Amino acid sequence: MKRKLAGLAVLTGMAAATTLLAPASPAQASVGLYRVGATSVLDATNAKTMAISCNGADQVVGAGGRINDGQGDVLMTRVYADATLHTVTVLGVEANATNVPWSVNAFAVCAPAGTVAGLQLVTTTSVNNALDKVGITAVCPAGKKTFGGGYRIDNANAAVAIDELAFNPALGSVSSTGYVFGAPGNFTLQTQAFCATPLPAMALTEATSAFNANSPKLVTTPACPAGSQTAGVGGVLTGLIGSGSVATLLPSATLDTAEATGREIVAFAAAWNLRAQQVCVG
Repeated sequence: MKRKLAGLAVLTGMAAATTLLAPASPAQASVGLYRVGATSVLDATNAKTMAISCNGADQVVGAGGRINDGQGDVLMTRVYADATLHTVTVLGVEANATNVPWSVNAFAVCAPAGTVAGLQLVTTTSVNNALDKVGITAVCPAGKKTFGGGYRIDNANAAVAIDELAFNPALGSVSSTGYVFGAPGNFTLQTQAFCATPLPAMALTEATSAFNANSPKLVTTPACPAGSQTAGVGGVLTGLIGSGSVATLLPSATLDTAEATGREIVAFAAAWNLRAQQVCVG
């Protein structure tokens, strides 16, 4: 039976944190990152895929996506880059059948060709399984840091929800976690790390929502340090244990903040929170 969610939570007690990997100087120039995006048709069709590519020979350093008007019934099961780091694809599928029109946004944060050295895609894929919870981590090679990341669920029959796409504090790896809430059978979860030679300034900024039973929750990170821009976006749910999903991973149009949204899939009376992450580079 389809269950409706509560209205947008008013967040109080928001906590913010910034982990600096190198000092950011206000005089430091950014590398000229830019965001491109695309939106699918708005209707009640299930499922929807949207892709967006960087200009010319430019490459993806960050990926994002958003489910619009899904009311918690739609899962964002893929936010990933292609093997050449040129295109980001986002997939939305209905976990609960709905007649409400919804759409999908795909976002790519792009670096002009040659501005980010040593850029490479690292992917790690889980074995086929039907476990209740699957977590997988993609680790950058020695001497490189992750600028952004992505994930991809395959063969889950819309019964596995992404609980996190998370960057570790040292920006050496990206992890994703999926929770089973239905009957997916054997499925795989892939995590991607967009790795490159570190820039002079790299920082992980975070903000965390209140810990309560309100749904949905929307969290915006603090702004990137002066002279740097948003590359990667992450979101981490705590406490929902498979009853919700990350529905938004949004780099702002000005690439200075990032936004994450968490939504319940089914009614969940206990408290939970959402932590939004942003990788700032410059």
